[in-house]
Amino acid sequence: MAYKLDSNLSENQIESDVASFLGYVTPFWSSRFRLISVNEQSFGADKLFNKFIPIYLQFKVSDGLKAVTRSELPKFNFPLQRIRRYRFDNNLNGDPILYFKLRDKAKNAEDFQHNVLYSFHKPPHQFALYVSPLTIDIDEYSDLLKMPFFERLIIVDPFRFHPSEIYRGAVKESFGLIPFLRAHVSIPPVETVTSSNHYYSFSKNGADVVWHRGGVKQMDDFRLSTQISRIYNLAYNNEQLAVSKQEYHSRIPKLYTDLAIGQNNEEDAELSILKFASDLYEHFRIRLFFLGVNEQNSR
Repeated sequence: MAYKLDSNLSENQIESDVASFLGYVTPFWSSRFRLISVNEQSFGADKLFNKFIPIYLQFKVSDGLKAVTRSELPKFNFPLQRIRRYRFDNNLNGDPILYFKLRDKAKNAEDFQHNVLYSFHKPPHQFALYVSPLTIDIDEYSDLLKMPFFERLIIVDPFRFHPSEIYRGAVKESFGLIPFLRAHVSIPPVETVTSSNHYYSFSKNGADVVWHRGGVKQMDDFRLSTQISRIYNLAYNNEQLAVSKQEYHSRIPKLYTDLAIGQNNEEDAELSILKFASDLYEHFRIRLFFLGVNEQNSR
């Protein structure tokens, strides 16, 4: 179809790059507010936090649609054409229009991945987000990982020289200026579904997000830089929101029952959490991250 623009990115690449980048901007020597991927957790100096806010991420590839003009309004009622018509009728930005479809139910899964992700989105105690790049071109995406020298000098990346000071004044705000994080949309799921035949669409600036199940517009800044910055600020100002390893460990048996993915008999809290993160990814391709808010360092 001439109006459809296919991405040459892969979900695995996006997942790996974002997880690595988040680990890079919060390195292991950061004394608080370190964000780690539990799926890639190792031991030794890199142990899990004592207290943290869970963040569940599902990575998606964005595909594109050419914007429609009045003379090109689609005659056929196919799902992708409905997306174009809806955005045209509501004067929503998009050239190209970016979108992704929900994941089909896995062969042995009891529920749709979308519903699992939705069940984890319980702000302000924990967050669940779809993460998708605001480009469909691999070269443009790769360039986003490169930081110009002048940006390093003015410390647009707040972790490069002061990894433990991201919560101080302007440095905290500059987290939202990191180009790579700004170039991803991050959308919280809005409701449960009974099929996977639903879509999110959005503009290349990470705004004008539409949930195409009856047409629900979400007018906000959904860039990953903004979402992560909000969670960081919330964690700093409300340390009581964080959960301990033992508290999270105590929830895991019910999570296994609710998700129908077997059981976890690990008695050690850290090993139990690591196994859960692994099983969650294996069954639903959802990555578990912890935003550590260790209390031994006061403001």
